[in-house]
Amino acid sequence: MTRTRRLAMFTPLFVSALALGPTVAAHGAQQGPAAAPAKPRCVLTQDTANSKPDDPKFTLSASGFESGTVSFSGGNGGGATKTANGSFSVSNLGPGRYTASSDEDGTVNCGRTPGQKNEKKDARAQYRKGFSDGFSAIRANCGAKPPKNANKADPNYERGFKDGAKLAANRFCD
Repeated sequence: MTRTRRLAMFTPLFVSALALGPTVAAHGAQQGPAAAPAKPRCVLTQDTANSKPDDPKFTLSASGFESGTVSFSGGNGGGATKTANGSFSVSNLGPGRYTASSDEDGTVNCGRTPGQKNEKKDARAQYRKGFSDGFSAIRANCGAKPPKNANKADPNYERGFKDGAKLAANRFCD
């Protein structure tokens, strides 16, 4: 078969497929099922109006609930609230993990807030400080002992102090 015959034979097939493709797609779009109702969802955001530097507060906002009453729980308690058009918002909540639930919609995970800042310093920072202190103490005096308050110190600091002291002893002491 020559090239022109092949082209002449297959051209009507390609043209009809290109012409009918959008028509079939448009026809299918008109007869598609109705859109599904929105799934309930909720989100936590920081409540800047009620937050203090040492006491953060959060707002739980939810939407898409079909039930008239939705209960929420987590962090510092919970409660129930009436929804307006399937949406509600609750402010001044403490840190924690929150959920919202209703009989019709089930339970929705709203997420988790960051907790209050821990007074202990970062573990790596504690280890580095202990390592530096231990190394410096043994470098200055091979007979140096850990500080008296080391028993109350952070475990990462203690481990760093011992490791730093050991390294300094290997380098500078007999």
